[in-house]
Amino acid sequence: MISLGEERTPLVASARVGPSLGLQLYFKLENCNPSGSYKDRFAAAEVSRLWRLGVRACVATSSGNTGSALAAYCARSGIRCAIVVGDDAPSGKLAQMRAHGATVFRVPDFARDPAVTTRAFGALDAAANQYGMPLVVSAYRYCPEGMAGVEPIAREVCEQRPGVPDHVFVPVGGGGLFTAVCRGFESLPGARPRIHAVQPDGCLTVVASFLRGDTEIRTVESATRISGLSVPFDIDAGLALGYLRAAGGSGIAVSDAEVYEAQKLLLLKEGIYAEPAGAAALAGLLRAAADGVVTGRDSVVGLVTGHGFKDPDSVAAAAEAAPSPCVSAKDLLAAIRELAGR
Repeated sequence: MISLGEERTPLVASARVGPSLGLQLYFKLENCNPSGSYKDRFAAAEVSRLWRLGVRACVATSSGNTGSALAAYCARSGIRCAIVVGDDAPSGKLAQMRAHGATVFRVPDFARDPAVTTRAFGALDAAANQYGMPLVVSAYRYCPEGMAGVEPIAREVCEQRPGVPDHVFVPVGGGGLFTAVCRGFESLPGARPRIHAVQPDGCLTVVASFLRGDTEIRTVESATRISGLSVPFDIDAGLALGYLRAAGGSGIAVSDAEVYEAQKLLLLKEGIYAEPAGAAALAGLLRAAADGVVTGRDSVVGLVTGHGFKDPDSVAAAAEAAPSPCVSAKDLLAAIRELAGR
């Protein structure tokens, strides 16, 4: 097993947001995995599989976190990797990939424009067939063994708190994480939670179909700025939709503004350093609480999927609200006195 110590991430009780809602709220801190996201679980399982098969080079697609995780685990195993990303991938994730030695191809409009994305996947499939380099995508459709490595999240949640929670909120991009969480809970005995899918309204695939009441996953042109949740076509979306209905959950569409506001709440009220996608579950919970989907003393778990260092621009925007005055040593005591008197 190629491992960096992934899994067994903390499950922490909410300090302020949950109590303000009257909920027993917990955050599953997947941002505490070695490369900073839940994708380390996928990368550990998938790179271990490639190593067993004797693979020494692979190609991959990523909106950021898959590439960061894959680059780290490939570096550890001595497997060379090339990663295709969109031209809007956050700088923190790109730096991670390159620092671990991955070759990163930035393709304009990849994972945003369906036609561009289809052409890029065609080229990747051709390269995989022609050069014997496996195509790694964090989806059950492409890498089911790697995605199975994500499923223990459910078991950990139940081991880290008393009993099964009433609700679990999961951010949705391609649908693989949601599917993995549902499969994880299905494998456990006893009661199961309601599992809710939270998706940006600028890239609704799973949630749009859920709200329409049909089974069609329609390709869209993504307009969301939430890195990691911009997957405008069906990779695991159809699979996730089936699990969403079976899990008795809700499909919740949230605006980018709601996600950024939830990120600020995690930073300011919980001390949790998350990227925007890592705050999407909280954005969905806040909407669900307002709509009465969660009430009273319900126990709730929200997945925090990625670390704040992944998207430094979003953190810098959140930081602008906090003052950072330049004060001379002579005036420092007076400045602190003023602050203490507020």
